[in-house]
Amino acid sequence: MAHLKSEQVKDLADNLLRMTNGLGNYRYENSERLSEDENQRIKELHEKQLSHTTELYTKSAVLVMDDVETSLKQIDTITLETQELYKNLTTVQTVLDRATSVLTLAIAIIGLDPKGITASIKGLLAKTA
Repeated sequence: MAHLKSEQVKDLADNLLRMTNGLGNYRYENSERLSEDENQRIKELHEKQLSHTTELYTKSAVLVMDDVETSLKQIDTITLETQELYKNLTTVQTVLDRATSVLTLAIAIIGLDPKGITASIKGLLAKTA
């Protein structure tokens, strides 16, 4: 079993921040076409993701996962795909679904839950395949 180093935890937080910023940009760029409920839901998800990202930056814990390097590379891929997805989506429900999945990943990382992290990564990768 490998342990994440502090730099790797920071890399995870950086990726979560990029995905969170992508969601915020989506909300800003589409504010006129979003309903009040859609706007509020995206705002809530954005705030939760930002809070978890901030928490991850300040955490000085060590994560234990079977294949750290593979998981980190997969999260890099998920981050790029998420940013592109938010730029090119036309359905708000897809944005909400993606943001919820990213939030689930953030919660698993912060909770130091290797199985949850792996499941979240697999779920996010499956949604973009």
